Amino acid sequence: MTVPDPVEIRFRRAAGSLFPPGTRILLAVSGGADSTALLHLMARAAPGLGLDLVVAHLDHGLRQGSAADRRAVERAAAALGLRCVSERRPVAPRRRRDESPEEGARRVRREFLLEAAAAEGASRIATGHTLDDQAETVLLRLVRGSGPRALGGMLPDGPGPFARPLLSIERGALRAWLRRRAIPFREDPTNRSLAADRNRVRHLVLPLLSKELNPRAARHVVEAAARVLEDARLLDREAERRLARWTLASRGEGLALPSRRLARAPRPLAARVARLALERAGADPRRVSARHVEALLDLAAGRPGSRLDLPSGVRAVARGDRILLERRGGRR
Repeated sequence: MTVPDPVEIRFRRAAGSLFPPGTRILLAVSGGADSTALLHLMARAAPGLGLDLVVAHLDHGLRQGSAADRRAVERAAAALGLRCVSERRPVAPRRRRDESPEEGARRVRREFLLEAAAAEGASRIATGHTLDDQAETVLLRLVRGSGPRALGGMLPDGPGPFARPLLSIERGALRAWLRRRAIPFREDPTNRSLAADRNRVRHLVLPLLSKELNPRAARHVVEAAARVLEDARLLDREAERRLARWTLASRGEGLALPSRRLARAPRPLAARVARLALERAGADPRRVSARHVEALLDLAAGRPGSRLDLPSGVRAVARGDRILLERRGGRR
């Protein structure tokens, strides 16, 4: 009697909840261990779940050996009878002035995946993010001062068409699964470099926590983050309701909030209302930090006539009993 594989059981459960039968899925496969496991697990599960698969690979042109990665992914897809969409898009000439190389690579990859999914008629894009990736994300956001909503980490489903069916499975378990089946994968040498923040968390911080405190440290970090996110969502819904009640009419574009109500509200709610208001006024949510939110709350409690210059050209001005948020120059 064949004993069911625990990795395959967990994966099938996750994939079944994320993808209804008949879904066409674009699999983002770099050739590394995690995405190779995604490719093979999905290929094994797809017939039973009624899923249609297409493989996608992007060569960023960031290092030597990337062309070999592309050929390896194309061969793996062909061996499984799957169509593979692959392309080379060097990041350097496409990188924006305000982006790090890592940010530029993520954006270019996201653009490629969205375009490939549209061209192939795929409604979902599956990526190989694991439980360890989630733990790394939570720890990085924690030390960078992120709020509770961000501390929840990546979502299994979304934003948009993206889905992460490996998010509950440890990286080590996936590598062991690949070894048991003698499935080859590519090693990206840049993942071993300690120059990147994420790699330092991966190779130094999490191993230390696992060795010195708890072997299941990564899973416990992720589970704690999920509980924080659950509480944060409840507060977010209340903040939405309060913002709707508190928003005042203002001349021109922008919005106004009552200073006294904002200053007197419980801090967790006031901070969420302030962040939502900034986003509604046109601030890029990726650029709004806890420091900006705190400055806006301090303004609400301060003297009239004060003002703040905030991300995306948003200005906050205290006028009488209200805070006016508008884009500088009056443009949204």
